[in-house]
Amino acid sequence: MPYRIGDSSKAGGEQLVFGPTLEGLFIRGLDAKIDAALKEKLAAAGLNLSQPLLPAYSRAIVNTCISITAQALYPGLPAEKSWYQIGKHVTPGVGATMMGAAVLALVRLVGPRRSMLRMPRTFSGTNNYMQVELRELASTTFELDLKPSNDQPSYMQAVIEDILTHAGADHLTVTIKHHDKESALATYLISWR
Repeated sequence: MPYRIGDSSKAGGEQLVFGPTLEGLFIRGLDAKIDAALKEKLAAAGLNLSQPLLPAYSRAIVNTCISITAQALYPGLPAEKSWYQIGKHVTPGVGATMMGAAVLALVRLVGPRRSMLRMPRTFSGTNNYMQVELRELASTTFELDLKPSNDQPSYMQAVIEDILTHAGADHLTVTIKHHDKESALATYLISWR
């Protein structure tokens, strides 16, 4: 049974990522790794970490800042691997926020399957534009569509892995089944035992 969150008809407005998501990633998750030079680059791109964060930032600014950070922190890696590494900082960083700690406590309590079923709602709380569709193929196997996806779907692959690991999923695999840059659709195949 597919579960859908998001409405492409609302996409006519500016696509925004909410401030608490960026607080989790850049302030809490990556803070120790971001030096003064990187802070300057991020500020020039529209994310000033020396001031209180805005309630929301454009999707374009956020993607640019993730790309800048990935290149600065993981210069020897190809883009898909460096974005994956940045994605590994999301769940611990968001978990260090008050709201994120509550979400992770719930994830731990309800386990991987119910956490997976809640994932469309969880992701829709991070921005105002993402369409999320979840298909349950078996009790421990799901397909998840994200649209629009990042240019590097490995970022969300890392986020999904961390959430489900936190939920207690054993022998977890999260693979990028399909990525179409033109339509900005990424499909993930997720399974555990």
